[in-house]
Amino acid sequence: MRYLALLGSHEETGITAGYLQAVLAALPADAQVETVFLRDYEIYPDTPEKTCPALDTLEAKLAASDFWIICTPTYWGGLPGVMKQFFDCMRFRLVKMNSVGDTLPGKYQNKHYLSMTTCFISSLDNFFTGITDQTFVTIDRILTGAGLIKVGEFVGTGTWGTATPRPEKLRECTRWGHKIAHRPRKDDNTLKRYILLFVMIAAMALVTMGLQAWWLGVFTPGKFWLTYISFVVIFYVLLAGLLHFFTFVRHRRR
Repeated sequence: MRYLALLGSHEETGITAGYLQAVLAALPADAQVETVFLRDYEIYPDTPEKTCPALDTLEAKLAASDFWIICTPTYWGGLPGVMKQFFDCMRFRLVKMNSVGDTLPGKYQNKHYLSMTTCFISSLDNFFTGITDQTFVTIDRILTGAGLIKVGEFVGTGTWGTATPRPEKLRECTRWGHKIAHRPRKDDNTLKRYILLFVMIAAMALVTMGLQAWWLGVFTPGKFWLTYISFVVIFYVLLAGLLHFFTFVRHRRR
């Protein structure tokens, strides 16, 4: 298994890098691991007249790796410039574009990734303010658009006024290193999970409403199945919307 770690911080040996190294140190001894410090590369957009040599190099590293670890601090509630510049300039190399400008997964489809970030504020403050939310949302939007499969995310909070990573967060990074090393490779099961959720809701609703009709006679004769089907559809749509909102749109991280 080949792992590629992209470090988008301003310091190559800072706290953010320390958390990344803790993850990498927990990988198996026979794992092939490479760390890219993005500030070492002169990254600029491709033009019709000239392509960026740094992007050619990074593109080859991305293609040769099975698992990506995206590690970056959170500044002003989002990605720092060096990481944003990398993603912006890699746009047309990460995805394919159709005739109407829609983005489609490219050659990196079905690779896996772990996203990591750090921030100044405490875990409690981050839980209520969600300062790191947009960092993860941006990373997820880019990489899932490119067809990659997300494994998880890590937040190193409370970096203000500290010179070294927090021990409890280092232990969390070690657990992530073990997890991504032993995680079986699989395709995205989002659609399968929604189908399974729908089947579970339909089965539970049928049992519940059947018992109500049998014991209490609360349903109008001849309209049981119409009531049942409409209930399942409305309930599923509302539940799926709530789940999507709280897990993808407005999730909070400690």
